[in-house]
Amino acid sequence: MPLTNYDKLHHQHQEWKKDLLLNEKEIKSLRDELGELASGQIGNDNAAKVEHFQNALIRQKEVVNDLLQQVIRGDKMMSEAEGDDAQLQMLHNKLQDDMDTFDRLFIALREDFKSFKRQLRES
Repeated sequence: MPLTNYDKLHHQHQEWKKDLLLNEKEIKSLRDELGELASGQIGNDNAAKVEHFQNALIRQKEVVNDLLQQVIRGDKMMSEAEGDDAQLQMLHNKLQDDMDTFDRLFIALREDFKSFKRQLRES
């Protein structure tokens, strides 16, 4: 099925960009918060958890950057007069899957981090 109207795809891409940029800000906030937690007195077990979260947040930032680049690539394909509809649809479907996976994993990381903070407060 040829894509004659890119409005829906473009709107979805704009929503993804907005969400990814918000996630990027949240990652920075979580990293700052983690730095504050790490500057306090924590044991060896918690130091390992802090390092785990540092690495996970670095990785999530990389994923956000990769996804943003893919969305921009899709936008560029839409703007080209001779854009390949099949290729654009494949990219869009992959992006949808990647965004869903990212959202699921980021939510889980956020919940794990909240749990870790509660644990630190209780100890």
